[in-house]
Amino acid sequence: MSEDEKITDELLLLERHHNLSKASDALKDERWRGVQRIYRLPNGYGLSLVNPPALRSSPYTWEAAVITDVQDNGDFGDLSYETPLTNDVEVFTSTASANAFIRKAIQWAVGQP
Repeated sequence: MSEDEKITDELLLLERHHNLSKASDALKDERWRGVQRIYRLPNGYGLSLVNPPALRSSPYTWEAAVITDVQDNGDFGDLSYETPLTNDVEVFTSTASANAFIRKAIQWAVGQP
């Protein structure tokens, strides 16, 4: 895997298995299991990136949300739809585009244009 295909670890708080636990029982099996990566930004916000392989056509597709109140254990408050980064959940068709979003979020968090 080239460096462009590896998701960045910059400001990564933790990585854990993610399995749509609040979904219906039909979605709780291993096919729906993926990875969730929690990033803590220096301005009090964070990012949640989820890679649910059965929901996308490629295992390298990421869904990202801006989150609030990130705790040391990876728990967080709410999704935030009112930042300059995005007003929705973002879906990326490549790891490179997800990395670009993470870099943009870090720049925003430290007050750089």
